[in-house]
Amino acid sequence: MSSRESTIDDRLATEAEKVAFEALPRLVAADEARKSRFAVQIADVLGNSGEFQQYVTGSAADRLAKMDRLLKAFRENVELLVNKTWVEKSEEKPKARLLEDLGAFEREFRDGAVPVAFKRFVALANSLASLLFGHQSKADDFVAYCFRIDPKFGLFFWYVGELEKQAREGSYGDELFTLETLLGVYVLSSF
Repeated sequence: MSSRESTIDDRLATEAEKVAFEALPRLVAADEARKSRFAVQIADVLGNSGEFQQYVTGSAADRLAKMDRLLKAFRENVELLVNKTWVEKSEEKPKARLLEDLGAFEREFRDGAVPVAFKRFVALANSLASLLFGHQSKADDFVAYCFRIDPKFGLFFWYVGELEKQAREGSYGDELFTLETLLGVYVLSSF
């Protein structure tokens, strides 16, 4: 049984959160003109309703300025989280590597290296999970575990797992990867 199925069967997600389970495949399959609509639908569940819309509508210059502020907030939130997380001495190197990867991700995303940035975002999210939850983050029931902590948290890590599958397949376009990465950045900036 997949993470999605076990999460739904366990009824750990609310009806509103289950909307994201349906919206992600629609986002992936949609034509370019409709992708942002499904991304907004997912963001409204994962974050604060109506906030993500500003990153996918308006003039290109406005979106770029807003995306710049979002990337700064993302970097600051992740740095704060990483720096405030107590780790054993043996885990200091992975923590430092995570911060290095954060800087590399931001440069790649800003430079338009979308497939590379997309994969790095997935790796960053997984590294954060490992930093926060240790070996539990590798367990088969990790998403269900996160849902028990907080449904939005669980939904986010379900989302990351779906992105990881896409990264392995690699047959998706830059627009989808950009939108999905931006959505993930938005969510981590909102926590």
